Amino acid sequence: MRRLLAVSLWLLATAGVTYVASAAVTLVDLQVFPQGERVELLTRPAPPPTTTILPTVTATSDGSATGPATTVPATMTVPATTVPATTTAPATTVPATTTAPATTVEPTPATTVVSATTTVPDAGGKGAPATTHPPATTTTRPVPPLVIDAVGLAVGTVGSAYAMELVATGGQNPTTWQLAAGVLPPGLALSSAGRISGIPQTAGQFAFSIRVSDGSGRAATASFALTAANALRVLTTTLPEVEVGSAYQATLQATGGMPPYQWAVVEGRLPDGLLLSTDGVVSGMSSGGSPATVAVVATDSSGRVAHSGELVVVFATDRRTVAARGGTVFIDVLGDSVSLFLASPADGFSAVVVESGGFRVEVQFVPLQGDATSWVVCEVADGVVCSHG
Repeated sequence: MRRLLAVSLWLLATAGVTYVASAAVTLVDLQVFPQGERVELLTRPAPPPTTTILPTVTATSDGSATGPATTVPATMTVPATTVPATTTAPATTVPATTTAPATTVEPTPATTVVSATTTVPDAGGKGAPATTHPPATTTTRPVPPLVIDAVGLAVGTVGSAYAMELVATGGQNPTTWQLAAGVLPPGLALSSAGRISGIPQTAGQFAFSIRVSDGSGRAATASFALTAANALRVLTTTLPEVEVGSAYQATLQATGGMPPYQWAVVEGRLPDGLLLSTDGVVSGMSSGGSPATVAVVATDSSGRVAHSGELVVVFATDRRTVAARGGTVFIDVLGDSVSLFLASPADGFSAVVVESGGFRVEVQFVPLQGDATSWVVCEVADGVVCSHG
């Protein structure tokens, strides 16, 4: 009896456990697999899970990205659960494979360099198709150094207007000039454009330095010397008389400017036998001739020129005395000419002047009583020749 009761209780308990387990499996099956698949409990050992490493996604030229799908193990087996042999749980089927979603890589936006375009509006106000030009190529060249052309400055004249332009090469414009050291002659000034101008007030030589700078900050300095001189003038206004047949010498005089001076005849002609040297000396020996008028110039070492006035070249008077019967004649010989100075009759004669000068002088002495007439003649013929009778 007790054995029967124990068996009955065991059967009831086993049935209850089986019922509860079946209900639980049914509930799981309905929640996990709503279409009614079942989980099959297997006792085979599960193979080790397979792991697949995803390859790197590659971006294609059209902007899309491709790559193989992620692979999971082909069959996922749930480890077997051992239950009593008389109880079998409903089988549940797992899909064979699971494919991971494809990953799309957005292509990196291309960076486009837009060339310069020019749009010309048409008559309707719309722009014409843009014209694209290749970018311009700019070549940068080195800037040459800034240098002052240190040329000599012209000599200034006291009391006269002066102007001189300084020049610089290289560097970059604009340039600015200024006095760096020393002083300019009184009356002159330097502008920022490099022009020295004004009216010198004092003679002398003045040394100074000038600095020029350009737009890029470069600078150059040069030293100069400027001379201001008094005006050049010829002082000689007359020349000594020339004595026929005697050595002659006269020195021309000038002042101001920059000595030494160079002399030359620019108008007229000196008498034969006389010459003017470049250092201003008139010399020689004249055999006679007519008075002459000449003009000379003096040129100083800076190139300035001064003109003389008219210089008259005269011969010293060659007074000759010619005596004849009835009186005496005094004749002045002037170069190639003669002139009557005085006719003095004597011994009862009177003087009659036939020609008084030029190329011939003739004087006759006429007696008051019975004597013959006498005469004196001086004329130019290869010099001056005088005779009487």
